[in-house]
Amino acid sequence: MGIILTLLFYTVKMSTPLLFVIMGGVFVQRAGVFNFALESAINSGAFAAIAVTMATGSLMAGIIGALVTCVLVNMFFALFTVKFNAHPTVVGMAINLMTAAIIPYLMMALFETSAVINVTHIIDPANVPVDVPILRSIPILGDIFNKQSPLTYLSFLAVIVLSVVYYKTDFGTHVRLVGDSQEAAEAIGIKVNKIKVLALVISGICCALAGMNISVESLGMYTLNISASRGYICLSAINCGRKEPLKSVAFGLLFGFTKALQIILANYVGSTIASSLEALPYIMIIIVLVATELPAVRRNPMRIFAK
Repeated sequence: MGIILTLLFYTVKMSTPLLFVIMGGVFVQRAGVFNFALESAINSGAFAAIAVTMATGSLMAGIIGALVTCVLVNMFFALFTVKFNAHPTVVGMAINLMTAAIIPYLMMALFETSAVINVTHIIDPANVPVDVPILRSIPILGDIFNKQSPLTYLSFLAVIVLSVVYYKTDFGTHVRLVGDSQEAAEAIGIKVNKIKVLALVISGICCALAGMNISVESLGMYTLNISASRGYICLSAINCGRKEPLKSVAFGLLFGFTKALQIILANYVGSTIASSLEALPYIMIIIVLVATELPAVRRNPMRIFAK
């Protein structure tokens, strides 16, 4: 029972950045824009939070820096994809590659390191978890949800709030309509480009929170490629969830569970096998994508393989 509760605790912990990115990404995807720059936004937010905190000695300044940076990254993406109608995959890949080159340069230029920026003297990850008295007194749920980080609790709140915005507000209706038919949206007076940009702003804020969870709350430092392909994992979750918030979040939790399982299993096997287990979350992505897409492919009358 103890191992199961530990596994579920780490599932919640590992799912935190995924939930943020998935919820922001759903808005962008449903608005008709394939945001392939999620990976870049997460890395940029994680780097900005640590770099600004290191430079100023203020965590609040780091939070603001992460939010501004991620929104700017998404506005740069919007400039080409929304205004100039460039292909989002090409633009997203270019931004991902550009970020992968710029961040190491800034690390060396500003902090004289190309490996790690450590701010544990300002932020101690051991002091980040919050002990919630109400949760502490609830069996099982307390073991899973108590002593998580503030952003973990905020991620579940974000799922609820953004789901309400998506399903119950005019903005959410406009997002869905723009994604279904831009021509119909324009015909009834909806400003399509404005909706797309606002969706990208939401996504940028969510990516900043995800980056801060990874770098600030979990590690207290920034290392190169700290997002570890979480942006691509979230794109897979959104695709598997058919761009619906709660379905996509369910797949995000599944990927979080796989990551947690990898961490737990690594404690019981040798170092060689433990290294191999790092591929487990990515193998799960392939399995889930095949499982969710195969039924649709088989229903396609234009498929080229026999029944």
